Amino acid sequence: MARRIVVVGGGVIGTSVAWHLSRAGAGEIVLVERDRLGSGTTWHSAGNILWNPIDMHDLPILYMLDEVIPTVTAESDQETGWLQTGRLCLARTQATLEVLAGQAEEGARRGFGSTMLAPGEIAAHNPLIDATPLVGAWLNGKVGRLNPADLTAAYARAARRRGVTILEERPVTGLVTQGGAVSGVETAEGTLKADLVIVCGGLWSRRILEPLGIALGQWGCEHFYVIARTAPALPRETPSFVSADDSLYGREEVGGLLFGAFDEDAVTLENGAPPDDFAFSLLPENWDQFGPYAERAAELFPCLKTAPIHRFVNGPETFTPDGKPLMGTVAGIDGLLVASAFNSGGVSYSGLAGQMMADLATGAAPRFDPAPYDPNRFGERTHDVAWMRQRVSGTPSSHYRDVNV
Repeated sequence: MARRIVVVGGGVIGTSVAWHLSRAGAGEIVLVERDRLGSGTTWHSAGNILWNPIDMHDLPILYMLDEVIPTVTAESDQETGWLQTGRLCLARTQATLEVLAGQAEEGARRGFGSTMLAPGEIAAHNPLIDATPLVGAWLNGKVGRLNPADLTAAYARAARRRGVTILEERPVTGLVTQGGAVSGVETAEGTLKADLVIVCGGLWSRRILEPLGIALGQWGCEHFYVIARTAPALPRETPSFVSADDSLYGREEVGGLLFGAFDEDAVTLENGAPPDDFAFSLLPENWDQFGPYAERAAELFPCLKTAPIHRFVNGPETFTPDGKPLMGTVAGIDGLLVASAFNSGGVSYSGLAGQMMADLATGAAPRFDPAPYDPNRFGERTHDVAWMRQRVSGTPSSHYRDVNV
């Protein structure tokens, strides 16, 4: 009899895991989602996928771009909205420019389309930018965007075609263990027996595991971007941008400008995650926190000083103390895996998560080194809520502290 594997969570991570498991022939696979697919953090993701030659931005992103997106699109007959735009990596300081130049050299060596730009050349790629505060930029060609809801739908459709059962509007109320091993998943409509459970609950993963005495090393933070109606209208193919010196990123959105921040001293959520029924929802606008970053953005894009704001998106995201996801076997309970806390990079790393979970579930040689993502790496400190909140508050800004753009 085939093993039954239950995947908890139907966002971009859970659906990727289900699809990868089905491709690997891992067993009978059931995915359970508390609401609708993509209803947690996936739906409000900016959808950027960014390559650079650093750490997990390298091979996992190339796997996503060169293998996962084309394959899942073909298997599902569902377009993901993938558009390769390139990215303008802006530098206000010579030190930042030198880091970018090293990354550009590696991009050029690999034939990815990689060009260093003088300040006077930047506006040709985005007419809204005022390059006066800048010393240069790197135009990184191996970057693009897609629609996270469409990618999730593609994973789900391809998984269903391979026999995966997907149960929506089925909240998980607990995990069942017996003899130190997981044996099932409790839902609002009864128990699903399982030989292996993979928790992909995003913001809610820690809450799901807490009744088992497990304090997963993740915590939710407020995370912001704004969509402004700028002029002139930008073409869809306009390169996205990042300014590590300002902790800012952005891209074209329906002709306007979407810009957001990975802020210092990020606001952590009181209970680590929103209420269980938080679906397709946002937190209140927080201009006190975001305002200084909007002012920096207006220095680079003067049109923002008068452009009407179409939408302020305060969508909570899950972060870890070191900025790396939690992926692997949960210590102390056999048959329990987790793929969670992607530090606002779930779309980008959904392929990595799916492949890693499939390798673990089948005992295959790992395609990607699992050691950096060990969910047990923080030890008992994760039970200290004050420590968790203090450490995680500093994680978003660390995305740009070392110019990992």
